[in-house]
Amino acid sequence: MGVDPKNRRRILTDFAKSFLMPTLIGKSFVLYFGINYSAYPDEGYGYGLIASIVFTVTSLVLFAWKYKDVEDL
Repeated sequence: MGVDPKNRRRILTDFAKSFLMPTLIGKSFVLYFGINYSAYPDEGYGYGLIASIVFTVTSLVLFAWKYKDVEDL
């Protein structure tokens, strides 16, 4: 039994969101805070770097958890 056509659009939107959020936003924050942390190590950029890495990993884990039971993707 596959995914019905009405849910395919929603699933495609979720896939796009799960790709774009960590890739565009998460990686941009990782680059920004990583560059600034390496240039100015004692000014608190490490907290932003850790937060952006946690955001990136958490968003991917939440997506995987949401679709763990769907077999036909």
